[in-house]
Amino acid sequence: MIIQGIHLTDFRNYGRLDLDVGPSVNIFYGDNAQGKTNIIEAIYVAGSVASHRTSKDIEMIRFGENSYSTGLDLLCDDGGTLKLTAEFHTEKSELSKNVRSYRVLKQDGIKIDRISDYIGVCNIVIFAPEDLNIVKNAPAFRRRFLNTLISKVSPSYFNLLSDLSKLMNRKNTYLRTARSGLRNGEIKQSDIDASLDYWDFSIADLSADIIIMRDRFARLLSEAASKHHSNISGGKEKLTIGYDTISGCSVPVEASGDDSRQYDGYLRKGLSGSDYTRIKGILSDNILSKLKSARSYDLEKGISSVGVNKDDLDIKLDGLQMRSFSSQGQQRSASLALKLAELDILRMFTSSTPILLLDDVFSELDAERRASLLSVMKDAQIFITCTDRDMTARELAPMEAAEKARYFHVTGGTVSAE
Repeated sequence: MIIQGIHLTDFRNYGRLDLDVGPSVNIFYGDNAQGKTNIIEAIYVAGSVASHRTSKDIEMIRFGENSYSTGLDLLCDDGGTLKLTAEFHTEKSELSKNVRSYRVLKQDGIKIDRISDYIGVCNIVIFAPEDLNIVKNAPAFRRRFLNTLISKVSPSYFNLLSDLSKLMNRKNTYLRTARSGLRNGEIKQSDIDASLDYWDFSIADLSADIIIMRDRFARLLSEAASKHHSNISGGKEKLTIGYDTISGCSVPVEASGDDSRQYDGYLRKGLSGSDYTRIKGILSDNILSKLKSARSYDLEKGISSVGVNKDDLDIKLDGLQMRSFSSQGQQRSASLALKLAELDILRMFTSSTPILLLDDVFSELDAERRASLLSVMKDAQIFITCTDRDMTARELAPMEAAEKARYFHVTGGTVSAE
């Protein structure tokens, strides 16, 4: 699948942009703060619904407007065409101070009600300076990276996350209400326990499914990222990725001896039906026990203290946690290895080569890391932003696709094709 056209309306600094792009390499160059990254962001939003720069859609609306639209004209591998459109709207009500916000997703002009039916239609991998956050910042960045990857491969996973989030929000609202009622003598502890039993059973069931999925893909990431990092570092350093979740909830599948073939099957195909049912039952029971043990504390604080919403990826270099014990250069290598691993996994599970977005990446990487990135860019449609047109052209010269590269000069929100 390749992008043939990009359409923006009131997105960032673009009032209106309709742009035809090439099937190979597309390079957007110009000075800083002219709108190059905004184009890359719009492509990613249109394909993945989320931005790589912000979690607040309202920040992407052009100043003075109340909505944005970003769309892609796509050529499918079978020769057919497809159009994806992602919109975000805000409306002020005269009856309330609150602003109503909502998203509209369309495929060929037809509204898509569920995000899970939209994600994964057009797989896109983005390489950007913000990737460093995956390694060096809070667990939320790593969860977001893992959740996005799994959702692209398995739309049902996104539904699991959505369902769990709704349950957790309702439970937390109930905890605060019950805390107040218990203090005022308006509700009995036995009634609270009965209600929380309902919430916790459902939360434990969904959480077990999520843990099994996250465990598998964390292992896939570790396997692929370790290989890429070894190439980047010349074999001098060893990168490993572990999965941290609710204590006692690890998935009992290991790679050792005669079980190596079975382990490889687990990574590529998942658990068998019987193993899945058995392991999910063990995890669900354990999670439910943890939730009940934390009930008194949660009721006092008015919020759940146990949950997969606190999961993390434990990224280590030579056995040391990178978040605390690594240089910025090492963090760059690890973040690049993770993104290359993401690309490998999408290629493994989907029939189409993902579209690559490179947002000012060449200037951030040294020669070895640029070489590692260039080595995986064959046969993919690529969008690049840069300030130095000539330097980027030289970097791409060894690639066959460089001869077909198209250049676009971006200045003040205006895009001119060469």
